[in-house]
Amino acid sequence: MAKYLGIDIGGTKTSLIIGTETYEILDKVKFKTDSLEGFESFRERVYEHSLKMGTGEIERIGVSVGGPLNHETGEIYNPTYLPWGTVNLKKEFGRLFNVPIEVEHDARAGAYAEYLLGAGMGCDNIIFLTLGTGIGAGIIIGGEKYYGFNGITGEIGHIRVAEDGPRLYGKKGSIEGLCSGGGISLLAIQMFPQYFEKNITCKDIGELSKKGDKKANEVLKRSGFYFGRALSILFDLFSPDRIVLGGLGYRLPGIWLSEAFKELKNEAVQNDDLEKRVVSSHLKEKIGDYAALVTAIG
Repeated sequence: MAKYLGIDIGGTKTSLIIGTETYEILDKVKFKTDSLEGFESFRERVYEHSLKMGTGEIERIGVSVGGPLNHETGEIYNPTYLPWGTVNLKKEFGRLFNVPIEVEHDARAGAYAEYLLGAGMGCDNIIFLTLGTGIGAGIIIGGEKYYGFNGITGEIGHIRVAEDGPRLYGKKGSIEGLCSGGGISLLAIQMFPQYFEKNITCKDIGELSKKGDKKANEVLKRSGFYFGRALSILFDLFSPDRIVLGGLGYRLPGIWLSEAFKELKNEAVQNDDLEKRVVSSHLKEKIGDYAALVTAIG
């Protein structure tokens, strides 16, 4: 029985998944990414954990990681949450494993996983939004992953939708700076610097909102407003069957999406109950596992 290794690299944690060509997960190990320790340290820890899993019979490896990245070369270009500079993951992991390696943007890999196994089943055209520490969009058109000219697609998080706002990836007012987990934390501090501590997290803000905290609600309303603009851009450009929301889409209180849907209705050219075409991930917390695994299987 052929086995495949998926490597899901996140800003906080990394997972190694061994599975079969029928998407059955046989084994999994999770550990802290510790990106500030540098890439060489990270690469060695990946290898050490893989040896403990017994990866000698692996057919292929799939790496799922946030962008910007070049799918064909396997290079990542200094993502905000992986401050390693430009790193060629295909070559670097190729030094450790003597098998074919595929590197894919986590949003595109997640989109394909949802298309094959989750909320996108039965749809020809879907967009999956990662909605975690950062924001990326994976695009499926006609049942195929969309790569564009050079594979650097779906970077909706870096589109500027406001003149001001938290600065992420070198610009203020981006969708990522206003609507990602990291962005919402920064937005809260910017809006209410005397109220929120500097180490406040998006999860903290969500919990405060659930308890009725008015300032936390204001932060989520502001963020939701701009997320609605992001959704309108995607609907106007691609008119997908579905937009599938990862992470924050099902973790944050309903006030965030409610505000987003209000702005979506105001902004989008289409106006046919678009919110019904916005759904939560069916794979939820397992999306990273399956994204890496489907990348390995190809």
